[in-house]
Amino acid sequence: MTRTDVEWDARIRHAPETDSHSRCINSWVPPVEELLWRTARASALVRFFPFSSHNSLRLAMSSDFVTDGYLGPCIVYCYDDFEAPDRRPEYRVWDVWPQDPSHEPVLRTYDVDAAVRELERLTVDFTPVA
Repeated sequence: MTRTDVEWDARIRHAPETDSHSRCINSWVPPVEELLWRTARASALVRFFPFSSHNSLRLAMSSDFVTDGYLGPCIVYCYDDFEAPDRRPEYRVWDVWPQDPSHEPVLRTYDVDAAVRELERLTVDFTPVA
């Protein structure tokens, strides 16, 4: 297994704990991390080194992303309206990091598969460092 494979697997193993914590404290971060990481792991995104930044799925060119760089496109997950009784987890796909408040996400969706497909589209021209 490569370092990238190990990291994907570690993210998936850790995600249920993070989701459980989000449920217990009624967090503003929805408990969707496991679903998102598993969906991304089964996609073409698996060629990149994964990492997270609190409530986001981020990708890097290699495990040495300080040197090789990370990708701008990412998925941020949050509630559509935290205060609403019928709030729903929403995935926001951005083409830049950090998110520029003067721009809108490329895609806002409740569908994790659609979010992952859009991130695949945004990263199609990137080639990971071998």
